[in-house]
Amino acid sequence: MANISLVNVCKTYKNGYSAVKDFNLEIRDKDFIIFVGPSGCGKSTTLRMIAGLEEISSGELWIDDCLMNMVEPKNRNLSMVFQNYALYPHMTVYENMAFGLRVRRTAPGEIDARVREAARILEISHLLDRRPAALSGGQKQRVAIGSVIVRKPKAYLMDEPLSNLDAKLRAQMRVEIAKLHKQLNATIIYVTHDQVEAMTLGTRIVVMNQGMIQQVAPPAELYRNPVNKFVAGFIGSPTMNFLDVDVLEEDGTVWLLGQGWRLPLEGYQARKLKEKGFAGKRVTLGIRPEDLHQEECSRKNGSDGLNGNDSGWIGVYISVREMLGSEVLLHGNTGDTGRLSARMPASCRVKPGEFLRLYVDMPQIKLFDIQSEENILFD
Repeated sequence: MANISLVNVCKTYKNGYSAVKDFNLEIRDKDFIIFVGPSGCGKSTTLRMIAGLEEISSGELWIDDCLMNMVEPKNRNLSMVFQNYALYPHMTVYENMAFGLRVRRTAPGEIDARVREAARILEISHLLDRRPAALSGGQKQRVAIGSVIVRKPKAYLMDEPLSNLDAKLRAQMRVEIAKLHKQLNATIIYVTHDQVEAMTLGTRIVVMNQGMIQQVAPPAELYRNPVNKFVAGFIGSPTMNFLDVDVLEEDGTVWLLGQGWRLPLEGYQARKLKEKGFAGKRVTLGIRPEDLHQEECSRKNGSDGLNGNDSGWIGVYISVREMLGSEVLLHGNTGDTGRLSARMPASCRVKPGEFLRLYVDMPQIKLFDIQSEENILFD
């Protein structure tokens, strides 16, 4: 397989638009790397530069210690899976999978062995005589993947391969692609805007925004320790709650003050804020919906919740309730301009228009510099 290095790679178009800026990444052999980010962040452009379908404006691309900038796509020994399947409608599944090998004048016996082995791995042996029009979306995607498996490339490049499938098929294909990575023991570079795909498939995730890398880390680390507010808000569903709060140090205790509520900080969090000079300043508090917990379920539009003297909770007036089967998503406002979402068990009976105390799992909170949006607690 392959080790791939991108060194200071940039892509600038003739109109001056910079799609990718100073991209640096080491992709190790057998990595499953995910490029994730919003539309237009440069993830597909980066993948196409690796494949050779886009010219690199500046910087270097290395594959196994060979500089690839000027190497033709066909000579890079990489295979790419596109989101639109790219199957020939007049050919059978077998012929589609064999086509690339026939172009390379591979021996017929070798072609047959490779096609049937790929079909076995993908569980499509019974479909080899069908044409694409007779296949479901999931089956077409397996054939498209099979067409690149047979080539035995150094690395597999996948550009949003599941985006044309419905939700059920996407979930099934995620499992299949994860199994395929283990079976092939391959290097895979995968582009998606779907953070669920990113979190479930990747060994490492590259979060991109506006053509730049924001953070590279394993999924769990991205979730627990985002480098900035963008990564924190992009990773996780529902998205992280953000509230601007004042930092107050009083009688040796550091407090986060909202409008009518306050949260105490202890240990590492309090020490970090003081060390970095945030006492007496304003910061952005980040709380994931799953880190908000309920003590008592509700109180009808009372006015006492937001102005209580105790601490450790945030009062929320619920405006929307989403029932998701085993859980409920509650959305509301904190009495000022803040909006809050919380993930609750299905047993929670709070209704829109009611008031709820939400207790915060304080060790899990994030704190961000309002100006730079960097995670103040980042390690």
